[in-house]
Amino acid sequence: MNGAGGSPTTTTQAITLPPTPDSPRSARRFLLETLRGRLDDDLLDSALLLVTELVTNVVVHAGTAATVDVRQEGDGVRVGVADRHPVRIGMARVKKVDVPRPPSAFPEEADFGIDGLREDGRGLALVDALATSWGTEHRPGGKTVWFRLGSADVPSEEPGAEDAAVIVPAQTRPARLIARDTARALTAEGEVNELLAQLVDALIVTAGQVRRPGRDGGRVETVATLGVVGEADEAVAFPLDPTQSSLGELLLWPAPGAGLAGLDVDRIRLATRWMALALGGGDMRRAEERRIGMLSFLAEASDLLAGSLDLGHSLALLARLPVPRLAQWCAVYLHRENADPALWSAAHAEENMAGALGAAAADPGGVLMAAVRSASGDRVHSLTAFGGPAMVMVLRARRRVLGVLALGRPEGSAFAADEIDLLADLARRAAFAIDNARLYSRQVELAGTLQAGLRPPDLPMIEGLDLGSAYGAAKSAGLDVGGDFFDLLWGPLGWTIAIGDVCGKGAEAATVTGVARAVLRLLTGRGTDLGEVLLELNRTLRDAASSNPNGQGRFCTLAAASIAGPASLLGASPAGDAQAAGIRLRLFLAGHPQPVVLHADGHASLVGRPGTLLGVLDDDEVSFPAIDVTLGPGESLVFYTDGVIEARDGRDLLGEERLLAAVAGCAGLSAQGIADRVLAAAERFAGGNLRDDVAILVARVPG
Repeated sequence: MNGAGGSPTTTTQAITLPPTPDSPRSARRFLLETLRGRLDDDLLDSALLLVTELVTNVVVHAGTAATVDVRQEGDGVRVGVADRHPVRIGMARVKKVDVPRPPSAFPEEADFGIDGLREDGRGLALVDALATSWGTEHRPGGKTVWFRLGSADVPSEEPGAEDAAVIVPAQTRPARLIARDTARALTAEGEVNELLAQLVDALIVTAGQVRRPGRDGGRVETVATLGVVGEADEAVAFPLDPTQSSLGELLLWPAPGAGLAGLDVDRIRLATRWMALALGGGDMRRAEERRIGMLSFLAEASDLLAGSLDLGHSLALLARLPVPRLAQWCAVYLHRENADPALWSAAHAEENMAGALGAAAADPGGVLMAAVRSASGDRVHSLTAFGGPAMVMVLRARRRVLGVLALGRPEGSAFAADEIDLLADLARRAAFAIDNARLYSRQVELAGTLQAGLRPPDLPMIEGLDLGSAYGAAKSAGLDVGGDFFDLLWGPLGWTIAIGDVCGKGAEAATVTGVARAVLRLLTGRGTDLGEVLLELNRTLRDAASSNPNGQGRFCTLAAASIAGPASLLGASPAGDAQAAGIRLRLFLAGHPQPVVLHADGHASLVGRPGTLLGVLDDDEVSFPAIDVTLGPGESLVFYTDGVIEARDGRDLLGEERLLAAVAGCAGLSAQGIADRVLAAAERFAGGNLRDDVAILVARVPG
């Protein structure tokens, strides 16, 4: 020891301590002998606490010798603790640094019971809370953490009148408790550790330890240790609270030859009472924090599960929610009729173990699959799987077994009773979320099937025409079946192209769409003129509205064109032969947006004469004017539903002008290319959020 007990000068006194469990205690002794009588008692307590913390961090984390230097500065003190580890403070959090480290004198399972001693950075937080000022100094081969206590205005290091303070002779340290400001900066375990250090400083003992029974019957938990402890039967034990054994006990190892005479029982009882108060208050705070944490976890997990209606996502999310906070691994199984449950998703705290977990969890002859297969009822089933405690619980909702949730931990980490209750509650909530997602998936599949039935599965081959189509569902469609449809119909009079839009969505819209398509197919197949077909369709939809029990009907818009045959070039030959040049169509509009003609020269224009809606007015009030349209080689006729021009960007609609510009940009494309380009233009304008279904049908004359 260098300079201990010398005259009160501003020279630095230092000591180097080996990386052994007794070094924190030796550092305290050095500080006591150097500063006793020169500092206020509260400042001395803070200095002792911080030196103990920093030296313990050096010998536990760095595993090197620790050098403590002390310099008194007026009515304060500057203390530095240096290690010989080359890694800078905080670098271990940023990246893994592989630095040779000397063998530690501490066992791998050493547990000092103070959170700050086992986690990088907690010591500095304590220094920041108590020191007047502090900092770090880095050098090749090590670093120093220093702190000052006392006045923030540090006097000059030149000896002066204030340095001639009277030295109080060395004496047994009086019984003191922790200052209020210091206690605020400590955890309950930290407070116990400092109380123990004060006792060991004052008594003739070699070491002290505070321990308590483990939670839920686990191994004994060490709360605080100072010095090199011996066998428990060699120590003198004092209960922290004679009325509450769960708070633990204090063990003191008397110095050789001192016996019980070196123990001040009154001082020990005072310290143990304060230790009991600290641990009891800490337990209450932890219990409340634990309860709040569990409720927060359950609320967050419920929100996440309820926020997804995708079955696969919900199952994958359930497997990951408890890991690693509540379990080391988790597996989710889906129930299957007349077969073993199927492993759907598995998660492990160690990503490189996920594959092995999945294989073992799906093994038909494995322990876990056997437990999953036999799980039943609402009871949690406990077992041992993959070397540690595990449990399985049935996922049940609306009286149906949906699957099984299995969770596990490593050996020695049993599930606490409140954790089991929490996981059982999570399983119940997850079961309803999974069942909702399952029902929603079935409804979406059904809606998709019905929607697909409103369009022909494949476009037919029509001589002289290139056909293309595109369909875009509204993002908010969900379970609703849209009313947009198109069809190509063959009859005695030739081919008919039809595209329509029924007002609204859902079952009623799907019913009206089905009626409209059926009437179109029936009458076209009989060879009825297209104008008469529209009149008959208007009567049918109007009659359906009058028979509706709610008195509400659904109107329909329709654009239909019958292919009249090939067109002829002007300027026939003298023999009167006509050379085929494109296709001639007869176009009808019943309340539907006008189609667009893309001409061979690249410009686009609207075509058609507006007519009345279908299913609203009587026969003598409707009008379906027809016009003839001729498509020459390289020209296209683009049909679409109102979802295209009503694509919305805020308050702005795509509109007809932007549609014409988009179609004009499709010159030279195939019919399918035009359809895809128009759909993309609508989706892009709406920011990928179409508010209405979109149907597009393109007929193009090659050339």
